[in-house]
Amino acid sequence: MKMTRALLTGPRSFQIEEHAAPEAGPQDVLIDIHTCGVCPSDVRFYSGTRAGATYPRTLGHEWVGQVIDVGGDVSRFAVGDRVAAFVQRVCGMCRNCQRGMSNMCLNRLPAIEGGFQTVGRAVSDALEPIPDDTPYEAAAFAEPLACCLNGISRTPIVPGDTVVLMGVGPIGQLLSQLAQLRGGRVIAVDMIPERLELAMELGASEGLNAADPDLVKKIQDLTGGFGAEAVIVAVGVPAAELQALELAAPGGYVNYFAGTYPSATIAMDPNVIHYRQLWVTGSYHFTPGGFRTALDLIAREEVQVQPLISHRLGLDEIAHGFDTVIDQAGMKVIIEMGDGG
Repeated sequence: MKMTRALLTGPRSFQIEEHAAPEAGPQDVLIDIHTCGVCPSDVRFYSGTRAGATYPRTLGHEWVGQVIDVGGDVSRFAVGDRVAAFVQRVCGMCRNCQRGMSNMCLNRLPAIEGGFQTVGRAVSDALEPIPDDTPYEAAAFAEPLACCLNGISRTPIVPGDTVVLMGVGPIGQLLSQLAQLRGGRVIAVDMIPERLELAMELGASEGLNAADPDLVKKIQDLTGGFGAEAVIVAVGVPAAELQALELAAPGGYVNYFAGTYPSATIAMDPNVIHYRQLWVTGSYHFTPGGFRTALDLIAREEVQVQPLISHRLGLDEIAHGFDTVIDQAGMKVIIEMGDGG
């Protein structure tokens, strides 16, 4: 059996090629991939900014599709099932897993192959069934939403809290909706007006320009001079990471959700944290349980994901999709291999 894949042969160089489809080992599942989202971590391989990157490689880990073959030891899935894949398989027994941090499993094993191809292979433990009536393109948000759930779990928010979301690209939009589900009032901050407008359409109470020199004062005014109980930094920009400390209320939480590439440092006065008793945390990746919860939230439409899709492109347009993300010319870009559904 043949398949088509987008092989990244070097920075900014995709090659669309026919290739032999993988075979299913005893614990494997083969999937006819329908949709795969473009993630910033993929983009760093494409742009050549990922440290230690090697080529050629097939990218993509936000993928969904329909089962076309199963290995002899697989009992959870059958041909025809609709499934969403996740990139990690955890041991459940290492020190981190036992501490409830399976997102940082010390024995994490490869679980899936890249999603920018028409046929994918995954171990059955790295698949979840897609709920009935949930479109493929919506289910493809399960992995990024699961990462956001991990971030929200490390940012205590109670009804009535003000939450400042710094950066409302696709990830920031998901975090904004999760903060609202917890009863938070969200103030969206971004440089791109269209992103602020979308955030408010999806429930944010205010949208403020990140370049506004009076940003701190405006947020103080909106919170009665108190500041925000939670500030989530969903953009890897050192200036935003530093400013977040100014925006937090005494006793507030600051979550550095986004990674910073290239790596950078910020010069800050530790007394800001000390005398205002701030909680500063980070969050990384997701847990298998979070992935299942994300699919449920998407299926129940408690988190709206399809309004975030700005580009639906075919596999032969993948380079354009990646350039679109780099140029911040849209929101979420998805690549469609199949006929949707």
